[in-house]
Amino acid sequence: MCRRTVRRIRALDWRRGLRFVDGTNAEARERMAPALTEAAVLIQMYVIDERGARYAGFEAALRIARVVPLMWPLWIIGRLPGMRAIGHLVYRTIAANRVRRGRCTDDLCDPTIAPESRS
Repeated sequence: MCRRTVRRIRALDWRRGLRFVDGTNAEARERMAPALTEAAVLIQMYVIDERGARYAGFEAALRIARVVPLMWPLWIIGRLPGMRAIGHLVYRTIAANRVRRGRCTDDLCDPTIAPESRS
């Protein structure tokens, strides 16, 4: 699910405002988000903004939507009263029921490869 989601978001991110990092890679994780554990990234996704602020789960999804223009409607809707509670519930339900197929081992999550060179 993670790889498929990254592919879809990357296709929408024509401004290249996002950078994807394999959270199971200890070196990359320490460089991007010191003290963030592998156990934590296996539970939910994280977004680290340009100031180093950390967002998890549904809040991370909102940060992504804020950066990707085609996703702005989701960002606006997600900020409406009551929608955060629903968003957190939906995110937790999806995260708890996704199929885990091991570590990210292909070049999709390799932060050293430019997005344009990935398929």
